[in-house]
Amino acid sequence: MRDVSEALRVFVVPPGSALTAEQRAGAVCIWCPRALGDEEGVDLGGTGDWRPRACPPCYEVQRRTLASYVDWHEHGLTCPHCPLRPCDRGRALGAERLAARERAGKPALSCAHCRTTPAPGEQVRPHLWNGVSGPVFSYVHARVCPVRASHPL
Repeated sequence: MRDVSEALRVFVVPPGSALTAEQRAGAVCIWCPRALGDEEGVDLGGTGDWRPRACPPCYEVQRRTLASYVDWHEHGLTCPHCPLRPCDRGRALGAERLAARERAGKPALSCAHCRTTPAPGEQVRPHLWNGVSGPVFSYVHARVCPVRASHPL
């Protein structure tokens, strides 16, 4: 699996305003309540009072979640089949991504276009776009969104 450690630090670490003083100081994991000793945890960078760290299990879950999205997205950029009907590899990468999201306790997917939650078995694909504060790792239906299909403009 690819190295996404820098992207994890930049795009997945919660903002300081969402963390406790102990989490900002690196005394507690940023993703769970586990206390971290001086030599424990994964250093997520920072200076001064901003020294976030993660316990190894949380770091690995978050790393796998981001890496699985990037792998799936990059596959879809080069695969001629995936934009409309995911190929076998695209379906496998998507399933890996959804399993990683579940392990990370992420909320259910919703389509960035129609804002609905895909039905079980409904094909989705990654949709990476630039938001106001950085990239947004989102999803869209692999075909026409059901809401848009039933309510054309």
